[in-house]
Amino acid sequence: MTAPPTIPPDAPAGSPGQPGPAPHAPVVAATPGQLHWLEGELAHWQSEGLVDPVAASAIRNRYVASRRFTLSHIVLTLGACFVGLGLIWLVASNLDQMSPLVRFLLMVVIWLGLIGTAEVLAARREREGDTSSPVVGAVRLLAAGAFGAVVFQAAQSLQVPAFEPILVGVWGLGAVLWAYAVRGVAPLVLGIGLIAFWFVWQVMSAGEGAFAVSTALAAAALAGVSVGVVHSMVGWRDFALPWREIGAALGLVALFIAALPFAWGEAAGSIALWLGLAVAGGLAVLALARGDRVDRFEVALSALALALTIALSLWRFDQDVMDTANLPPGAWARAVFAVVAYLFVASGYAVLGGMRDTSRLTWLATAALVIFVTVQAFAVFAPIVSGAALFLIVGLVLIGTGILADRGRRRLVSETKEALS
Repeated sequence: MTAPPTIPPDAPAGSPGQPGPAPHAPVVAATPGQLHWLEGELAHWQSEGLVDPVAASAIRNRYVASRRFTLSHIVLTLGACFVGLGLIWLVASNLDQMSPLVRFLLMVVIWLGLIGTAEVLAARREREGDTSSPVVGAVRLLAAGAFGAVVFQAAQSLQVPAFEPILVGVWGLGAVLWAYAVRGVAPLVLGIGLIAFWFVWQVMSAGEGAFAVSTALAAAALAGVSVGVVHSMVGWRDFALPWREIGAALGLVALFIAALPFAWGEAAGSIALWLGLAVAGGLAVLALARGDRVDRFEVALSALALALTIALSLWRFDQDVMDTANLPPGAWARAVFAVVAYLFVASGYAVLGGMRDTSRLTWLATAALVIFVTVQAFAVFAPIVSGAALFLIVGLVLIGTGILADRGRRRLVSETKEALS
């Protein structure tokens, strides 16, 4: 909160012309830490006379404690994933005892039944104010998974080969549209992942290789981050987070694949890849033009990951770099460049997690960096430095970077105080 609400002491809360609580104010879920902070601030505001006890109680009653991830969230989500996969497997097994039309109608009935169940539960949750219940999200995720079974059964009935990327694309598009129709985050996460998988599969079908795979992933990452920024600009923060975080994960995976010291295919693209790069570039330009400073930093970091991915994918050798005892100078230069590039991008995402106040992004960047350094230590640097030494070197670089960043922050704070005094 940037400023506490104020109510003059001579006017009761909710009187005409005064900002009082609505009769049916929506209940908002908040973490225990957020509620602890709010209660402390409300106590300060009351002691300073900024709000009276009635207004403070009305503000506090708008929020209910809810943890982001609980055991019930995890179990329900896993259960929905397993049931969705089971439905698709049921379709794949052909159900020879039924005709294609009966199988298709069965899948449609299951899908529509799950949609109806999800919306009935959502209406009940809204009516009862039970914002922390994870059941609605799990059933919506299950409905999005069941839509995939409908798509694959329809394709099977029409004699369309099951191993076609377009089927995954239709499934992902349907899940995303369903998510926006009901404002559901769970089906949105599934839809984003499916669309990214479809794009990479479509690119790979035109030509396999590290360049095609890693560049497609990096282009999808840039597009996802840019779409997340656009969502933030229109106030859809809940929908912005999945796009941003999945985009960050895809960018780190793309750079990881590109940095591997293996000869894998030719550096050739396809029409699908060039179109994907063009769409990602257009979305990035829009996000850079309309976003704030943090948004521009996020988009620029994803664009940098794309550029580094392309550079490392093109900088390859004719054979796998496995004989690390006799590496040519160019291979060593590429390995060092890969480590520095990944360190820079992963550190940037860790910093971005702090700027966005999202621990998931910071943990993602940290885990990706640890896995990358471990792989590079065994794959390339073993003859020169041990894995422990490489971790020490990277750790010292990170500590030095953090010290310099904190020094710059303290200098900026000092200069701001001097300017205000």
